[in-house]
Amino acid sequence: MLPALVLFAACTRGSPAEERTAWLAALGLEDPAAAFEACMALHDDALRADCGLAAAERLAHTRGPTTGDLLARCRRLDGWAADECAFQVGERRRDPAACAAAGRFADDCRLHLFSTGLASWVPAGASPSDPALLERLRSEGAATGLDPTDERAASAYFRWVLGGRVPLDRGACDALSDPALQDACRHTGLALYADRLNHARDTRTYPCGGGVLPASLAYAPDPEIDRLRQRREEEDLCP
Repeated sequence: MLPALVLFAACTRGSPAEERTAWLAALGLEDPAAAFEACMALHDDALRADCGLAAAERLAHTRGPTTGDLLARCRRLDGWAADECAFQVGERRRDPAACAAAGRFADDCRLHLFSTGLASWVPAGASPSDPALLERLRSEGAATGLDPTDERAASAYFRWVLGGRVPLDRGACDALSDPALQDACRHTGLALYADRLNHARDTRTYPCGGGVLPASLAYAPDPEIDRLRQRREEEDLCP
């Protein structure tokens, strides 16, 4: 039997204030399955999408429904909300099958699964040119449904490996025999360092007076990073 809240909302097109009250009530239901049904009874498109997504995400954390059950609920949402719902299901259940239903977010969903899984198979201190890890890179990418030509998987792998090396050493990329992978590795390392500079800028931890770099910004001799630092000091690090 449907909760009274659902039956009332389904038969009544309330004012904006009443819709918001029903939205808050639906979100407050303890049972996420009941919350989802209450969300679907809302008439306001934006509130229904927001509410349905929140309820579906909560439901994905529970053990009862299968991925198929969750995706069936996602299909009851409209447009981007249905795609986002499938993305969330894929994320919570770590299921590439859900990513395949994520429409415009399908590839992002697959890449997210790949990236968040790196910690489970890339050991600390790994070398970016390790043949076994490069083979695993290909197999893990395929397992999540990524296109073999999608360079983002390689970039995510290199970012993870280089990010675990202190100091940052892009010279490790030179051991890669594939020129395309070597180039991707070096570009990823430079982008990683740029992100670290952004963090130092935002936290005001960059030594503008010429002091010693913090450990997070340490790097092996690298003329390209030297030039990046100089340019960034002039642009935004040390205004």
